[in-house]
Amino acid sequence: MNGIHDLAGMDGMGPVSPTGWEPNYHADWEKAAWSFFPFGARAGMFGLDEFRCHLEQLHPVHYLTAYYYEHWVHATEKIGAKKGYWTEKELDTRAEYYLKYPNVPLPKNDNPELVAFAEWAVNNGFSTARTLDKKPKYKIGDVVIVDSSVPKKHTRRAGYVRGRTGTIVMYHGPHVYPDTTGNGLPETSEHLYTVRFTNEELFGKEAGEPNGSIVTDLWEPYVTLVAQ
Repeated sequence: MNGIHDLAGMDGMGPVSPTGWEPNYHADWEKAAWSFFPFGARAGMFGLDEFRCHLEQLHPVHYLTAYYYEHWVHATEKIGAKKGYWTEKELDTRAEYYLKYPNVPLPKNDNPELVAFAEWAVNNGFSTARTLDKKPKYKIGDVVIVDSSVPKKHTRRAGYVRGRTGTIVMYHGPHVYPDTTGNGLPETSEHLYTVRFTNEELFGKEAGEPNGSIVTDLWEPYVTLVAQ
C-alpha cells in the first residue's frame, strides 16, 4: 500500500542527523514491547508481513512522531484484538490502571524457555526460505520492468521502483510472498530476485548520481521481462 512508511526516494523530508550515541531502550516499557514480536510470532499470532501491514496503517503523523516501539505496541494490540487474544476493553482497562499507578512495575516473566527463545530469535531470525515446484521465470542478467500499479494492500514492491527497469543480479530461490501472508491470506511462496537499477533510471538524469546504482529485492510477480 502507499503510505508514509514507504519513504525511499522521497524528497523534502529534511536531513538525517544521527546522534553519536543513543540507548537501546528509552524506557522499561520498550523492553517489554520488543518482546511482542518474537513471542507473538512464536505463539502463532502473526508473521512478519502481517505485523508490517499493521504498522503501515498508523496515522502518518503518529508514524513519524511516535517512538519506534510504539509502532510495535500498536500492531500487536490490533492483531491480537482482531484474532480474539484480548478485547479492546481489556486493553483500555489495563492502560487505565497504569495511568493511575504509573510507578507500578511491569509484570515479570521468569520463564527461561521464553528467554532462550528470544536470544535464539535475535541471533538467527525467522527464515522465509521455502520450496516451490514451479521453476523461476527469470535468470541473472535478465532486464525486467517493475509492475507500476498502485497496490491497496500490503506489498514489498516499493513505490520508487514501480514502473522502472532494472537488471537481475542475484537469485535467492523461493521465499514467503508478502502480498499473501501480509494481508491475512494463507502462506504462499514466490521466487525472489535482487534487481539493480541505475540512479538515472530511478531519479532522472538531473537528480540521479552519475554512475550510481541501487539494488532491491523483488518477488517474481512484481516484475516482467523486457523484450530484448
